[in-house]
Amino acid sequence: MTDAAFPIPDVGAYVHGSPESSRQLVHWRELLTAYADAELDTDHEAYISHFVYTSAMVEHFKANNNSVAGFNGPTWAKWIVFDIDRPNLDDALADARKLTAALLQRYPMLDGSIPVYFSGNKGFHVYLELVNEPSAAVGFNAVCRTLAESIAAAAGVKIDTAIYDANRILRLPNSRHPRTGLFKRRIDEQALFSLDMPAILDMAKQPAGDGIPTVGDRFPEIERDWKAAEAETLRKAEGRAVVRVAAAEGDSRAPKYFLDFLRFGIDEGERRPTLFRSAAWLSEQGAPDRLVHALLDEPARDLGITPADTTRQIACGIAHARRQSEGGPA
Repeated sequence: MTDAAFPIPDVGAYVHGSPESSRQLVHWRELLTAYADAELDTDHEAYISHFVYTSAMVEHFKANNNSVAGFNGPTWAKWIVFDIDRPNLDDALADARKLTAALLQRYPMLDGSIPVYFSGNKGFHVYLELVNEPSAAVGFNAVCRTLAESIAAAAGVKIDTAIYDANRILRLPNSRHPRTGLFKRRIDEQALFSLDMPAILDMAKQPAGDGIPTVGDRFPEIERDWKAAEAETLRKAEGRAVVRVAAAEGDSRAPKYFLDFLRFGIDEGERRPTLFRSAAWLSEQGAPDRLVHALLDEPARDLGITPADTTRQIACGIAHARRQSEGGPA
């Protein structure tokens, strides 16, 4: 596809099949609308990028053997999505209600216009429309994460922050989960607060072409919160840059993978192995466990590694270094 085929920003990464399937570049709005209206094949797995891209993604895709990996250009979104997954679905429902109630209290104008979806598996996706219409930008996804974390923390709800990676994909509305056989089904606000999980699971046995509600009208509360999130994201980035430069300059023997992890980030497929290696190297240099976690935790989360994966990879890297120093197996 040519650049001219895409209004800006309207480039989306589409996956038909498992998340490991190849990406296709599509018109983001058109495809999302078609799935939300149940006009396309809903009987299979299907995903689309959480964030929307400009023509910069088209150029990256062409130059990168039709892959979105490693893209760090401008992004945009119509909605910030909050991902709530729990081992117990009743707990997930309770937190989805709690977060939705907090959003309605914070933004009363959204009454009746907060899309909430049962994911078809372990939880719910709650959508917050960015009616302030911020412009596409490099780091847009990081501002979305800051705002989402602030809102979720105020609501007392834990969310998955890995979905704010620039290349993250989300299950499309009305697509079927391959293991449960259930569909990603929209639950309107009244049903969310009145139905129990068995009733919601029964609804999810069928897709529903009920679209995605939007607000359309701007209101100052979101504009205010967005600007605050921008400022906080910039403050955090500047602080981490100082720490990273200091850490990188502190030891000229530091390996390139470690410096790249701190300074620039790592392509998606190499992030967890590089986190493991970095933790092992720091431990081998005599860094206390707490320092290893402190140095690597934020960069790892910035790259979209989940908090649980971050803790696990760092701990495994430290344990590996200890075994090596004691002459044990690698």
